[in-house]
Amino acid sequence: MILLITSIALPDLAYGQAENVPVTHPVYTFLKRMEVKGMIQCYHDAILPISRRQVAEFLSHVNERPAELTAAERGYLEDFLSEFQFDISHSIDGFQSLIDPGQPSVESSLGGIFSNREKYLYAYSDSVTSFFVNGLLTFEGRGITGDALGKQNAKYVQVGGRIRGTMLGHLGFYIQGTNAQFWGSRELLERDPVIGQSHALSVTNVNNFDFVEGYARYDVGIASVQIGRERVLWGNGFDMQMVLSDNTRVPDFVRVDAQYKSLKYTFMHAWLLGTRSNLTFALPSDTSRVFDEPVFADKYFAAHRLELSFPSLFDIGFQEMVIYSNRAPDLAYLNPITLIESAQRSRGERDNVMWAFDIQTHFLKNLELSGTMLYDDIHIPYLFTDKWFDRYAWQSEMFYADAFGIPDLTLILEYTRVEPFVFAHNRSRDDSYTSLGAILGPRIGSNSDSWLIRTDYLPARNLSFSLRVLLERHGANILDSNGTLIKNVGGDILQPHRGSDGETKKFLDGILFKTNKLQFVGTYQFINQMWLDALYEFDAIENITLGGREENHTFVLRMRLEF
Repeated sequence: MILLITSIALPDLAYGQAENVPVTHPVYTFLKRMEVKGMIQCYHDAILPISRRQVAEFLSHVNERPAELTAAERGYLEDFLSEFQFDISHSIDGFQSLIDPGQPSVESSLGGIFSNREKYLYAYSDSVTSFFVNGLLTFEGRGITGDALGKQNAKYVQVGGRIRGTMLGHLGFYIQGTNAQFWGSRELLERDPVIGQSHALSVTNVNNFDFVEGYARYDVGIASVQIGRERVLWGNGFDMQMVLSDNTRVPDFVRVDAQYKSLKYTFMHAWLLGTRSNLTFALPSDTSRVFDEPVFADKYFAAHRLELSFPSLFDIGFQEMVIYSNRAPDLAYLNPITLIESAQRSRGERDNVMWAFDIQTHFLKNLELSGTMLYDDIHIPYLFTDKWFDRYAWQSEMFYADAFGIPDLTLILEYTRVEPFVFAHNRSRDDSYTSLGAILGPRIGSNSDSWLIRTDYLPARNLSFSLRVLLERHGANILDSNGTLIKNVGGDILQPHRGSDGETKKFLDGILFKTNKLQFVGTYQFINQMWLDALYEFDAIENITLGGREENHTFVLRMRLEF
């Protein structure tokens, strides 16, 4: 009702496209550079995605100062202004539609696919609604040589579509679905951090994998509410985020955002997947057949974040998160205006609550520094001691635009450290900070640290390169040959601290593994909305404690098309 009243009272303020821009869109890389170079302010990117309306506003601000951009940046800006043309001017003039009554023939519509105009299967707009349909097509081949799988390869063809639009300038809708048929090594595809999340890939009698995202979002400018599913990244990290990374399957959620000038508030409640077990049963009418039913614990994530921006100085943010399970959604956590810590105490103190604080600087042109501190448990007298219950994680980043005076070059440094026993929970195995066993936050998990060294180079409007070095360390629990726990060092978020494990911890204790990765990624857009991607990755995993080393080389070549 508040959103409805606001939309009636302030119709002009909120007019625009209400759909979000997916977190994988390259416009976010461009906007980050523009923020660090001082071209835009109040760019709240600690939680992505943001709406198309907001992205269009930032692009319009950048377009007011084209003389301060490099030639390549002006090229990227022109491409994004073309893509977000409707969000800026509310006009579809110049768009190419395959299904277009204005074209004299089907052949002329098909010919437009290879033009540099913005392309859709169908695009429509009037005073009430906008409606855009895209086809999606991907061809990929990949191979691996090394110790993990020997020499194997796989290839797939992925087809799908996207439908999005906005009604009455406020109600946005979005749905995207893809399905891929693959040939070759299933194990190689499972190593991919995104493809490996598909449930269909784990079904051995089919050779396909699929994904779907969809939501409705009501936006009145200063506030919005969204229900559905899409990828959300929560945190300032570049390689991995402290609150929500992309390690798990895309969740379904309810989200509320409110922003007024330099203040922004976000609330989110998501439905996760808990521990899987199997229920074996027979029907009374026929006991000759036994059925096996997979059962998942009901599990939920709730969080809110308050962010305050001081333009040209810094942004500061505070957030609370809770994981709870084995009951219906709790109204105490569906309440967007509450203190989660106090609410969970009043509900019996059964749940896993965490806090995180972050800061992001803006007072140094071309250089942004940021940091996050997460507390899984706070005992003030024992802060930063070796007590096991002093559980925290922290992350620091540096983003250097036009590094060392080289135009279009970006240097990114990131360090992440997660103390032992962080993200686990002692009262319930289903209250660990996971969904279906995959961690929601930093990929490295507890009792680990990681360095990211990354350089991006954007020499032209249709060409980009990225070189990334990742150095990770992890202290694993000690198990016997049967998998029985011998020593718990806090290296497994599914294994909480036990009374017999002692009161102290030691960082990187247990079996020490070191993982080093080198990645090179190149992307070339040879025609508008048609890309060629190339990736090479070298990874080496070394068991420092027991000895042994594994090395692998992975190659990927991909062509993506949107039409």
